[in-house]
Amino acid sequence: MNKYIENIIQDHIVVPNSWLPESFRNYRDGGRTLAELEKMCDKRDGITEHTKKKDERTRRVELYAKQFEQEGRFDYVDIDGHSQYNHEMAFAKYCPTIDLEDEDE
Repeated sequence: MNKYIENIIQDHIVVPNSWLPESFRNYRDGGRTLAELEKMCDKRDGITEHTKKKDERTRRVELYAKQFEQEGRFDYVDIDGHSQYNHEMAFAKYCPTIDLEDEDE
């Protein structure tokens, strides 16, 4: 939910051209949104969406490993419920041992 709200805010806050360096200015609209500026900075720095996901995955694995080492278990963090549901449904659809038509279970 926090990422969703962050995206909404970034899409609606416009930084005027007078505050931006020449290379970041948008003369058509008079400024750029925070989301546009973030994409431009990522492109300039060579950060791709794949790199972001890979870094996030690495961060989570390290967090889970530390938590498991300390407590003998771990709790998932920042779970995207919609994405998790889609993955579970895809797994259930293509897993031959799961009978989706059986209402007894």
